[in-house]
Amino acid sequence: MVDGLAGAAANALTGIEAAQNKIATAATNIAQAPTANPSAPPLTGGRIGPAAGQVAQALQGTGGDLATNLITVAAAKISYEANAKVLSTVKKLDRDTLDIIT
Repeated sequence: MVDGLAGAAANALTGIEAAQNKIATAATNIAQAPTANPSAPPLTGGRIGPAAGQVAQALQGTGGDLATNLITVAAAKISYEANAKVLSTVKKLDRDTLDIIT
């Protein structure tokens, strides 16, 4: 049983590290998006104003698609939380096992 708990903890730590790396990469991509041009013209015949043009420019940044990066951050957050819960459960099971033995 102890080997199983150690394996679960090791997998959870690996998952946490992977989630941290995904968040760092997405954050870097988002930070590298070009600054929107405040004098950007409307997108379609004046029906969408300059603010929409700025958003469109940000979404087409060099750091990748903003929506994709935001989804990556959200998914990595969920993964991080799940792996943290596994570590918490392993800790509780380990404590309970020691209580039974002693």
